[in-house]
Amino acid sequence: MSLWLPPLVAALLLSAAPVAAREVWHATRQLAPGDIIASQDVEAMAPRRPMPGLIEAERNLVGLEVKRRVRGSAALTERDVGEPSAIRSTQMIRVFWKRAGVTLEMEGRAMESGALGEMIRVHNPRSGRTIRALVVADGTAEVRAP
Repeated sequence: MSLWLPPLVAALLLSAAPVAAREVWHATRQLAPGDIIASQDVEAMAPRRPMPGLIEAERNLVGLEVKRRVRGSAALTERDVGEPSAIRSTQMIRVFWKRAGVTLEMEGRAMESGALGEMIRVHNPRSGRTIRALVVADGTAEVRAP
């Protein structure tokens, strides 16, 4: 059985070039959380299967931090990488609170890692309370008044 197509449609179908899959970044080795990506850690390849959040090869990943364990040869997704952490989980950090010209400072323990501009939870060992603070520098966070 053959399928009849109008000549114009048949000509268009025969002349259409196959669409190549866009290349995405794949890990060249196992990557652990906290690793900083170097050029030899990733390679651009066509994806084996479509997945949401794949990182296209046009984006530069060098210098970004691995946020989740990635096995070698796996395609990288947006959830796998991010800006390098300025504060690491369990690290003792300086916490500032500023308001109306008054500045208070305390030492706290970060309960999660965070990059510049991210909100993290910080444990105050003196009071036993947990607060939220904005990461403003390496080892430093600031409590922002609502």
